[in-house]
Amino acid sequence: MRNIFKLLSISAGLLLFAACKKDETRTILNQGTFYTAASTGLTSSDTTLVLDSANAATAKAVTFKWPVVSFGNNVTVSYTLQVDSVAGKFAKPVNISVGSSLSLVYTKLDFNTLAQSLGLITGVAGKLIVRVKADVNQNNGAASTIPGALSNTVTLTVTTYSNNPPPKYPVPANLYIIGNATPGGDAHGWDNPVPVPNQQFTRIDATTFGIVLQLIGGKSFDFLPKNGDWGHKYSISGTGDPAGGAFEPDAAKDMVGPVADGLYKIIVDFVKGTYTVTPAVAGVIPTNLFIIGNATPGGETHGWDNPVPVPSQQFTRISSGEFSITLPLIGGKSYVFLPVNGDWAHKYGGASKTGGPLLADNAVPNSNTPAPDVSGTYTIDVNFFSGQYTVK
Repeated sequence: MRNIFKLLSISAGLLLFAACKKDETRTILNQGTFYTAASTGLTSSDTTLVLDSANAATAKAVTFKWPVVSFGNNVTVSYTLQVDSVAGKFAKPVNISVGSSLSLVYTKLDFNTLAQSLGLITGVAGKLIVRVKADVNQNNGAASTIPGALSNTVTLTVTTYSNNPPPKYPVPANLYIIGNATPGGDAHGWDNPVPVPNQQFTRIDATTFGIVLQLIGGKSFDFLPKNGDWGHKYSISGTGDPAGGAFEPDAAKDMVGPVADGLYKIIVDFVKGTYTVTPAVAGVIPTNLFIIGNATPGGETHGWDNPVPVPSQQFTRISSGEFSITLPLIGGKSYVFLPVNGDWAHKYGGASKTGGPLLADNAVPNSNTPAPDVSGTYTIDVNFFSGQYTVK
């Protein structure tokens, strides 16, 4: 009997303890959404932006707004604005964390910088895509098991302006070198038009041109904005320096070439109105370029066969340091560029499906360049002066 009373006492104590213990409060979260009866999601103050430098640091370019996203309880929601190029498709967007704010204002300067970082070309209308992501964390700061909510996507048409100082002289669309310092010498160096692409400069950026070519010592040269036309030229008015100096439109004197024969690199800067002439190293810019890989029409079976078929997989040299090719590519595969067909000693490539910095030899990631995801006909441009390649 005594044991029975003990068991009853213990049981009663446990029941009393359980009754007195405070119930644990649990927060139940739902999937969040940007869409409510009162809102359709992300909005932009404008979808066509033509940016300029006037009061760029303070003048408003665009404002993005979005509604509160509810996850079913009174929890803190953090928002991230995501911006990408149309081609990027949010694969690697620019992420701007704004905390709990429901809007973001961009000045012309800041949005111009952002747009150019995503590949938009100065002065040319391009498209960007924008969305907002909403996330909620647990009370302890850890990520929630509830996935983040995504807003609608807003497409912007944006024309950027140059952050560079204005050029001293109007920049021509093309540039050529002429004179008896060029390989034509006294017999044919002044013949106009000049041979292309060997004597056509490569455009490095919006205001700079470059060329590498063999020059004859003790001679002279000028630059032409239009091949075959003597209407305008770039030359000098002073005594001249074999290493370069200031140039002027339609000046009276020819530019002075280097003293010795050799391979030289000439850079022409229209912002400063100057040019430089420096010795060049042979082989830095190849004379030919070829494409090889299973992304080419040979596919898995023959795409990596070396040498490659020509002329179908040989680039066209469009200036002294720029090459271009248009061909079908197989989506999801890879390729590289070869300076010598049939030779694996050197190669060029990159890390992006759409273009970017041009890399050489072992610097090419995984030894190959990724092709676009979708099969189709693409134009690849390789610029050895700017060190960039594009795939369109």
